[in-house]
Amino acid sequence: MILQILNRSFKNFLNKRLDKQEELYPYIYSIYFKNLTTKTKKRITTEPIKCSQCGAVLVDFKEIINDPNIGASFKCKFCGTLNAISQEHTIENLPDDIDFIIEDVVEKSGQTQNTTKIKATEGELYIAVIDISGSMNGAKIEAVKQSLVQTIRDFKVNSQTTKFILIAFESSVYYYLRYEDSPLSFDGDILFSTDGMKAELRKYLKENTFLGSIGEFADGWIDIVKNLRSMDMTALGPALFMAAATFELLESKSSGRLTLLTDGLANRGIGNLSGPNVSAEKFYEQMADLCNANNVVVDVVGVSSPGDNNEMGLQTLGKLTDNTGGNLYLISSQEMEAAFSELRQRKYLGKDVKVRLITPKDIEIKNITGAYSSKHVKDPELNLGAVTEDREIYIELNPPKNFKSIKEEEIPIQLQVEYKDADGRKRLRVMNDRISVTDDEKTFKTSYNQELNAMMNIQAAGSEYYSGKATKSKKRLKTYKKNLMNEMASLGGVSQNSFSKSIDFIDDEINEIEEEQDTMQAQAAPKASYMASKGQMRSRMSRELKELKIKKKHEDETE
Repeated sequence: MILQILNRSFKNFLNKRLDKQEELYPYIYSIYFKNLTTKTKKRITTEPIKCSQCGAVLVDFKEIINDPNIGASFKCKFCGTLNAISQEHTIENLPDDIDFIIEDVVEKSGQTQNTTKIKATEGELYIAVIDISGSMNGAKIEAVKQSLVQTIRDFKVNSQTTKFILIAFESSVYYYLRYEDSPLSFDGDILFSTDGMKAELRKYLKENTFLGSIGEFADGWIDIVKNLRSMDMTALGPALFMAAATFELLESKSSGRLTLLTDGLANRGIGNLSGPNVSAEKFYEQMADLCNANNVVVDVVGVSSPGDNNEMGLQTLGKLTDNTGGNLYLISSQEMEAAFSELRQRKYLGKDVKVRLITPKDIEIKNITGAYSSKHVKDPELNLGAVTEDREIYIELNPPKNFKSIKEEEIPIQLQVEYKDADGRKRLRVMNDRISVTDDEKTFKTSYNQELNAMMNIQAAGSEYYSGKATKSKKRLKTYKKNLMNEMASLGGVSQNSFSKSIDFIDDEINEIEEEQDTMQAQAAPKASYMASKGQMRSRMSRELKELKIKKKHEDETE
């Protein structure tokens, strides 16, 4: 069965284990978000009926039992829990792909006399957090200013209601709420106190409630940006905290985006990354959670010049992008405008995206890739922040140890994707799959889609690369390719297309890793930050994106 979002590498569960089950024939589901917002067969505005234990949504109302003693109930086919329900909520049976609107947009009543502009202005909030420390002097700061000016001009034309705040940092932090006012400055001991900074910021925002849109004040903001000058150290942590706290403190509760740009390691105030610091790691995790809670997408841009070898802690800062759905970049000043242009054009299908794959209790989730750059996970509930249409994650299942323990003729699997759409509605997309069991080993192998396995290996290699394990990353791909070629030979040409395409995927990825290693060495690039940036791209690689990349390379070669 192929649903709009959910796909799998296998047609049936095989009722036995193969010698190379884990390496070559794992049970993989692909969740591809490109069709998340497409229209489903059924859209429902009532609350779904869920199992109280595992959260599975009831779709087959024939399973409801009416007992005179306990009333209406149903037994969950996933976990076996008996759930009492209200009969009045039952409706007709539901299709395999359903869209629930679980929280609609509440129309705002007319503005009161005391309502401030900051509350009334529509549109999201964009905060630029810009490093102006001494190392940014010269081409770097000029490239940043030029790209930020272009971003403001783009918003002025294409997104006039977007609100804008600028935060610049060196050894002090400068908070520009409005272009015509002097910035609120933070320096000294307060940079080590989140409580102190938050108290000052709360007081300031309470006294200064007017915040207009870029459409109104773009020219003024452009003048501020053009006058930025590079100065001293790098109070990155405090500047980031100010930005994250702003989304929390504003009465308008704007969702939005935050772009953090730096060329050096945070070395002033809270979040100092200049040495081993467990509290700093925890600080950035808390910032990621705070941004996610306010539906804020964080993009991190590291700027590096050939030979400067400045580490930026992108392995740590990259977790901000992991948790919120943003992107991690390591670029030169010459690549600045291309990166900002990509960020300006990036469209999100949904925010506050939560994914759950529900399986019978005898089937466990073995591994998940594509969710987070820095780690593998097994948690059946994933909080991905925001997702774009090219985002894809892969989930590997452990089949039941004993198929006889499963009473159903078909094994049920349910995917739930909860998200906020572009209009602010909270939706729940529910997809149901049913898998039969077979004892036909040959058919199982020849019908297996090896491309999903290849992509899961690429994403896993990306997570290893993100963590600085280039050798392990490349070894994973080479081992998989070797096993794949041996298996293809033993099958005698059956499933040739799926196998051949997978080998193309892996070959391309191995070549890219080798080219990246050569580039990193030739440019004396900051190793950890460079590998974090490239690793995130690899760990989020979708099958469609990989096909497009290979196609473009072939076209370039033939020109």
